[in-house]
Amino acid sequence: MMVIPYRMFLIVLMSGIITGCATSVSPSREYLLMDADFQEAQVQSTKEASVQLMPIVVANYLAGNEIVLVTNQGEVHRSQNNLWAESLSSQLTRLTQQRLEKTLPKITWFGGQRFPSYAIALLNIEVDGFYADLHGMIHISGRWQFISAAGELSLSNTFNVTGELPSDGYSTMVQALSSSWFNQVIDPMSKEIAKSLNK
Repeated sequence: MMVIPYRMFLIVLMSGIITGCATSVSPSREYLLMDADFQEAQVQSTKEASVQLMPIVVANYLAGNEIVLVTNQGEVHRSQNNLWAESLSSQLTRLTQQRLEKTLPKITWFGGQRFPSYAIALLNIEVDGFYADLHGMIHISGRWQFISAAGELSLSNTFNVTGELPSDGYSTMVQALSSSWFNQVIDPMSKEIAKSLNK
């Protein structure tokens, strides 16, 4: 008696799989942040130092692979077909370290879990916003702290960047977010760190 329902279940399941395979699915696109102005980045002169860049922390709603749009009312729209090729936190951490190594070359930068045996300064960055809205504006916000090798808070600041997208499309959005992150968040941060270390 139990065999018939089980066979019916298998038939329904197989027909669902076949139907699913026959349905056309729009292909997804994956994006990476790019530091387009890397070669033109301005070098800051500092004393020699060692700094650990901690993994950049992003808000939970930004932690998935979907690229998000956020309305002024706080509604989050996740794109199913436009995705980050790598987690936003990983991309920001890796590319930020590369930019800092370029702009602050006298600092030895440690990333990931590579801790030296001696005490070094720490740079913490937290990202609250990294998205575009439905009116064609990008938003980047968060905070950072620079902690000395002695464990004291040397610098602390927030960032809140907005900018208008030159055209529609996720590709344009990703490029605008990238450019604003490096030119309006990381470069000013580099200057503040250099000024502090040179005191």
